[in-house]
Amino acid sequence: AIAADPWIERATVTRRLPSTIHVSVVEREARALVAIGGDLYLATRDGEFFKRHGGEDPADLPVVTGVTAEQVARDRAGVVIAVRRALDVLEDLDRAGVSRRYPTQELHIEKDGTLVFTIGKEGISLHLGRPPYREKIAQASQVLSELARRKANASVIFLDNEAHPERVVVRMR
Repeated sequence: AIAADPWIERATVTRRLPSTIHVSVVEREARALVAIGGDLYLATRDGEFFKRHGGEDPADLPVVTGVTAEQVARDRAGVVIAVRRALDVLEDLDRAGVSRRYPTQELHIEKDGTLVFTIGKEGISLHLGRPPYREKIAQASQVLSELARRKANASVIFLDNEAHPERVVVRMR
Protein backbone atom coordinates (compact mmCIF):
# COMPACT_ATOMS: atom_id res chain seq x y z
CA ALA A 1 0.00 0.00 0.00
CA ILE A 2 2.90 2.37 0.72
CA ALA A 3 4.37 1.82 -2.74
CA ALA A 4 1.03 2.77 -4.36
CA ASP A 5 1.43 6.39 -3.20
CA PRO A 6 2.79 8.44 -6.15
CA TRP A 7 5.18 10.30 -3.83
CA ILE A 8 6.90 7.00 -2.97
CA GLU A 9 9.64 5.98 -5.40
CA ARG A 10 10.22 2.64 -3.72
CA ALA A 11 9.50 0.91 -0.44
CA THR A 12 10.93 -2.27 1.02
CA VAL A 13 9.68 -4.23 4.00
CA THR A 14 11.88 -6.72 5.84
CA ARG A 15 10.92 -8.91 8.73
CA ARG A 16 13.27 -10.01 11.50
CA LEU A 17 11.87 -12.76 13.60
CA PRO A 18 10.39 -12.91 16.08
CA SER A 19 8.78 -9.47 16.21
CA THR A 20 10.53 -6.78 14.14
CA ILE A 21 9.37 -5.29 10.85
CA HIS A 22 11.60 -2.72 9.13
CA VAL A 23 10.09 -0.42 6.48
CA SER A 24 12.45 1.56 4.23
CA VAL A 25 10.95 4.30 2.04
CA VAL A 26 12.51 6.48 -0.68
CA GLU A 27 10.35 9.48 -1.55
CA ARG A 28 10.20 11.34 -4.83
CA GLU A 29 11.20 14.98 -4.83
CA ALA A 30 9.33 17.31 -7.19
CA ARG A 31 11.68 19.58 -9.16
CA ALA A 32 9.27 21.05 -11.70
CA LEU A 33 5.73 21.10 -12.97
CA VAL A 34 5.12 19.83 -16.51
CA ALA A 35 2.19 21.31 -18.45
CA ILE A 36 0.64 18.64 -20.65
CA GLY A 37 -2.53 19.71 -22.39
CA GLY A 38 -4.51 21.57 -19.76
CA ASP A 39 -3.07 19.68 -16.80
CA LEU A 40 0.00 20.09 -14.61
CA TYR A 41 2.10 17.13 -13.48
CA LEU A 42 4.86 16.97 -10.89
CA ALA A 43 8.24 15.89 -12.28
CA THR A 44 11.35 14.59 -10.57
CA ARG A 45 14.90 15.81 -11.26
CA ASP A 46 15.19 12.92 -13.75
CA GLY A 47 12.33 14.33 -15.83
CA GLU A 48 9.85 11.62 -14.85
CA PHE A 49 6.39 13.07 -14.28
CA PHE A 50 4.74 11.03 -11.57
CA LYS A 51 1.56 12.70 -10.37
CA ARG A 52 -1.11 15.13 -11.52
CA HIS A 53 -0.73 18.35 -9.55
CA GLY A 54 -3.26 18.69 -6.76
CA GLY A 55 -4.18 21.57 -4.48
CA GLU A 56 -1.98 20.27 -1.65
CA ASP A 57 1.09 19.84 -3.86
CA PRO A 58 3.88 22.44 -4.15
CA ALA A 59 3.09 25.22 -6.62
CA ASP A 60 6.29 27.30 -6.41
CA LEU A 61 8.15 25.16 -8.94
CA PRO A 62 9.26 26.17 -12.45
CA VAL A 63 6.85 25.05 -15.17
CA VAL A 64 8.00 23.06 -18.20
CA THR A 65 5.86 23.92 -21.23
CA GLY A 66 5.80 22.90 -24.87
CA VAL A 67 4.94 19.25 -24.19
CA THR A 68 1.78 17.91 -25.84
CA ALA A 69 -0.35 14.94 -24.85
CA GLU A 70 0.28 13.50 -28.32
CA GLN A 71 4.05 13.60 -27.73
CA VAL A 72 3.63 11.80 -24.41
CA ALA A 73 1.39 9.12 -25.96
CA ARG A 74 3.75 8.63 -28.92
CA ASP A 75 7.12 8.80 -27.12
CA ARG A 76 6.92 9.14 -23.33
CA ALA A 77 10.59 8.16 -22.91
CA GLY A 78 11.63 10.91 -25.35
CA VAL A 79 9.55 13.48 -23.47
CA VAL A 80 11.14 12.42 -20.16
CA ILE A 81 14.60 12.89 -21.74
CA ALA A 82 13.64 16.35 -23.05
CA VAL A 83 12.33 17.41 -19.62
CA ARG A 84 15.50 16.05 -17.97
CA ARG A 85 17.66 18.06 -20.40
CA ALA A 86 15.72 21.23 -19.62
CA LEU A 87 16.19 20.54 -15.89
CA ASP A 88 19.93 20.01 -16.51
CA VAL A 89 20.10 23.50 -18.02
CA LEU A 90 18.11 24.85 -15.06
CA GLU A 91 20.68 23.30 -12.74
CA ASP A 92 23.46 25.02 -14.75
CA LEU A 93 21.62 28.34 -14.33
CA ASP A 94 21.46 27.70 -10.59
CA ARG A 95 25.18 26.92 -10.46
CA ALA A 96 26.02 30.08 -12.42
CA GLY A 97 24.13 32.13 -9.83
CA VAL A 98 21.56 33.45 -12.30
CA SER A 99 18.65 31.88 -10.40
CA ARG A 100 19.43 33.76 -7.19
CA ARG A 101 18.56 37.10 -8.74
CA TYR A 102 16.32 35.85 -11.53
CA PRO A 103 14.39 32.74 -10.42
CA THR A 104 13.27 30.57 -13.33
CA GLN A 105 9.54 30.69 -13.96
CA GLU A 106 9.18 28.67 -17.16
CA LEU A 107 11.25 26.23 -19.21
CA HIS A 108 9.75 26.06 -22.69
CA ILE A 109 10.74 23.25 -25.04
CA GLU A 110 10.14 24.37 -28.63
CA LYS A 111 8.96 21.91 -31.30
CA ASP A 112 12.49 21.78 -32.72
CA GLY A 113 13.92 20.96 -29.27
CA THR A 114 15.43 24.39 -28.58
CA LEU A 115 14.96 25.95 -25.15
CA VAL A 116 13.49 29.28 -24.07
CA PHE A 117 13.55 30.07 -20.35
CA THR A 118 11.53 32.81 -18.67
CA ILE A 119 13.35 34.18 -15.64
CA GLY A 120 12.84 36.75 -12.92
CA LYS A 121 9.81 38.67 -11.77
CA GLU A 122 10.17 40.77 -14.93
CA GLY A 123 9.66 37.71 -17.17
CA ILE A 124 12.88 38.01 -19.17
CA SER A 125 13.02 35.47 -22.03
CA LEU A 126 16.34 33.68 -22.50
CA HIS A 127 16.44 32.13 -25.98
CA LEU A 128 19.10 29.47 -25.54
CA GLY A 129 18.69 27.64 -28.82
CA ARG A 130 20.54 24.33 -29.15
CA PRO A 131 23.31 22.85 -26.97
CA PRO A 132 25.95 23.31 -25.74
CA TYR A 133 24.43 25.50 -23.04
CA ARG A 134 27.16 26.18 -20.47
CA GLU A 135 28.85 28.92 -22.52
CA LYS A 136 25.46 30.47 -23.26
CA ILE A 137 24.61 30.48 -19.56
CA ALA A 138 27.93 32.18 -18.79
CA GLN A 139 27.10 34.81 -21.45
CA ALA A 140 23.60 35.27 -19.97
CA SER A 141 25.10 35.74 -16.51
CA GLN A 142 27.46 38.44 -17.80
CA VAL A 143 24.69 40.23 -19.70
CA LEU A 144 22.31 40.13 -16.73
CA SER A 145 25.04 41.45 -14.41
CA GLU A 146 25.75 44.31 -16.79
CA LEU A 147 22.04 45.11 -17.13
CA ALA A 148 21.68 45.17 -13.34
CA ARG A 149 24.74 47.42 -13.04
CA ARG A 150 23.20 49.85 -15.54
CA LYS A 151 19.74 49.51 -13.93
CA ALA A 152 18.38 48.57 -17.35
CA ASN A 153 15.47 46.24 -18.08
CA ALA A 154 15.59 43.60 -20.79
CA SER A 155 12.60 41.76 -22.18
CA VAL A 156 14.45 39.19 -24.33
CA ILE A 157 18.03 37.94 -24.46
CA PHE A 158 18.91 35.98 -27.61
CA LEU A 159 21.76 33.50 -27.11
CA ASP A 160 20.76 31.30 -30.04
CA ASN A 161 22.89 32.58 -32.92
CA GLU A 162 24.45 29.38 -34.26
CA ALA A 163 26.50 31.18 -36.93
CA HIS A 164 28.04 33.57 -34.37
CA PRO A 165 27.68 32.07 -30.88
CA GLU A 166 29.78 34.87 -29.39
CA ARG A 167 27.03 37.40 -30.26
CA VAL A 168 24.23 38.17 -27.84
CA VAL A 169 21.24 40.31 -28.77
CA VAL A 170 19.25 42.02 -26.05
CA ARG A 171 15.81 43.52 -26.60
CA MET A 172 15.16 46.21 -24.02
CA ARG A 173 11.84 47.11 -22.41
